[in-house]
Order: sequence, then C-alpha cells, then structure tokens
Amino acid sequence: MGTDISVKVLTTTTVDPWSSCEIQKAQLEDPTIKPILEKKLNSADRPSWQEIAPESPTTKRYWALWDSLHLKDGVLYRRWESDDGSSCRWQLIFPKSRIPEVLRETHDSASGGHFGVMKTLSKTRERFYWDRLRAEVEKWYREWKRT
Repeated sequence: MGTDISVKVLTTTTVDPWSSCEIQKAQLEDPTIKPILEKKLNSADRPSWQEIAPESPTTKRYWALWDSLHLKDGVLYRRWESDDGSSCRWQLIFPKSRIPEVLRETHDSASGGHFGVMKTLSKTRERFYWDRLRAEVEKWYREWKRT
C-alpha cells in the first residue's frame, strides 16, 4: 500500500515583471507592510497585540491575516481560499507605491481593450492583495475615466 502525501508548495502562476528582491525592497519600504514582513522573516510566531498596537490601522489589518500570510523568497504573499475550499491562490502583498503600475497593467491588458471596474478588480485580485484593494481600484478607475 502506498501513502498519499500531500505537499503544498508556494508557487505563482503568473510571472510578474519584478524580481523577488525588488518586491521585498518595496515591501520593506512600505511602512504598513514592513512591520509584518520583518516579523515573518524573524519568526513564525504571531506577534502579540501589544507589539502591533502602536502600528497603523493597515498594519493591524495585515496582522489579523497573519495565518494566511506566507513568505516565498523573502516576499510576503496572502493565501486566499474560496469559501467552499475548492480553489486557492497566492496573492502578492502589494506595496502602495506600486499600486498605480499594477492597476494600469491589469486594466489595459488582454486583447488591447480596457476592462471595466469590476473586471479590473477581479483580475487584480487574482494575483495581488493590499489593504482596501476594492476602494483603491474603484478610485483609480474613476480617475482614469476622467482623463
């Protein structure tokens, strides 16, 4: 009899145009991501609330996601799983400084057309995560439509 061994490996399906080193640097430069990334790099244990309490509201929201945050090559990702458990994907925790870049890429991609706000939101969520993602996508889209 054989034993069924299930191994989960953190891989991404889409190649992003940034190196792990570039993304880690950008994550460490983001004051809302840096405290979480540094703690993940140094320990698997979730920091106490007392350690996180002085941080920003965004950092606190990332702290609340601690168990779904994982490192790959020193870069922070969020493991998202559907409600029924049938699908799972890894979302890159994206630094605020790079958000316009990824929204332009996502919105303008695929067959030369422009996506609407919901399609842009859906495509962005396939690969990326950041605090208040939906509000940021909607705001960016409204501004894009005005230009």
